[in-house]
Amino acid sequence: MKFKVIDANSIASIFRTLGEFMPEVTVVGTKEGIRLSGVDPARVAFIDVFIPQGYFHEYQSAEKELVTVRLEEVINSLKNIKKNDSLTFETGDSNLLINLDGDFERTFYLPILTGEPPNNPSIKLEFAFKAKMLTSTYVNVMQILGDLGETVVISSEGGKVVMSVEGDIGTSRIELSEESGTLLEAVGSEAKGIYGMDYLSKTTKMRSSSDVVEIMFGSQLPLKLRFELPQEGYGDFYIAPRSE
Repeated sequence: MKFKVIDANSIASIFRTLGEFMPEVTVVGTKEGIRLSGVDPARVAFIDVFIPQGYFHEYQSAEKELVTVRLEEVINSLKNIKKNDSLTFETGDSNLLINLDGDFERTFYLPILTGEPPNNPSIKLEFAFKAKMLTSTYVNVMQILGDLGETVVISSEGGKVVMSVEGDIGTSRIELSEESGTLLEAVGSEAKGIYGMDYLSKTTKMRSSSDVVEIMFGSQLPLKLRFELPQEGYGDFYIAPRSE
């Protein structure tokens, strides 16, 4: 398996986000693209990222190739990315080669772990409400609410998305709507869910990879965040609800 991207930071931010949830990941390569997925150790979040073949400047894979790596090692290799760096991943017999090429070339060889094919849950949900917003809007909301409480209540009211946090100093509430320009689109009926703030905050690292995020929820259902990636790729994050 080998793939190369011109914008190294876009791929790096995906790995950084995954590293917030799990210690290692199995990269599954096919002719269509690569998939990175898994469940966090607490079994609160399921992440499923698909990066299509067309996303890459160069791409090679057999019908199905698997490589398992420690995310901390990958992230450490990518922490000094420069603006104009390209990024190449290439698998060998026992190592993953990571090459950063810009003003100067850096190459890292990481050990490949023995891993099993991901046994991911099958998720088929009907969400009561769906809305799209700019990823920058979502990140700004999380930055405002992130330190105010441990849980966030997400509800739909009259076509608006309302996010509220109850903390020691009272309740903070943010409304997002198409009328205000903070939502790109919204559809569905009224619903409400409660979710762990720390899990939502961890997803904000996707801002360097995605311009638009779709938020989907329903009463007593997991929250689904779909970060749109170029060439119809996506990063899906399912976060289990908290009880009232």
